[in-house]
Amino acid sequence: PWRTERRFVELKNMLGNGTLEDLSTLRFCSVRHGGCLEQQTAKEFDLAVFFTGSPVKSVFAVAGSEKNSAVNIIAKLANDVSVSIECSAKLPENAEEIDRHELIAARGVASDRTVDTQIPQSSVYVFSEKGEERYTDTDTELFGFGADEILTIRAAFAVLSNPALSDEWNAAAEAMKRCACAAAESDAQKKVICL
Repeated sequence: PWRTERRFVELKNMLGNGTLEDLSTLRFCSVRHGGCLEQQTAKEFDLAVFFTGSPVKSVFAVAGSEKNSAVNIIAKLANDVSVSIECSAKLPENAEEIDRHELIAARGVASDRTVDTQIPQSSVYVFSEKGEERYTDTDTELFGFGADEILTIRAAFAVLSNPALSDEWNAAAEAMKRCACAAAESDAQKKVICL
């Protein structure tokens, strides 16, 4: 569903409309609490392919000593763009996911976060005796739904509107699973894995 998220669609558009020229590097970071690190890295690989339209050619990964805790990945795409991915599943319970996606080109740098921002910002902050509460409405048509629910609804609508997306996205999911498995194999064998 992340392929329908506005910030990712806009980054892809910057590459397609010439705002960014001569892309050289993608730099991604994703930190969350728990979950499957392999699924987390698969999502980041998919975003790299989604932005560039180029498949992953090779992967080198180094994971943390604690199983499913963290991994750093360097990948090369078929179009010679380099990809740096940092993933961690060690945020405290109940913490919101932190992520950042940067596209670095010969002419221009684009990011899905404000310059020098490490933590995603919310639209409204409420501080009370109950503690801190945050509110962010990302979609006026789907007011009241959570961010993940909005992505799922938008993705379902996209597939219903264009059924060919179903095969495309399923094929992309399989390719990204192979990339995530290659990252695990790279860490285990301590070498670059070519796809």
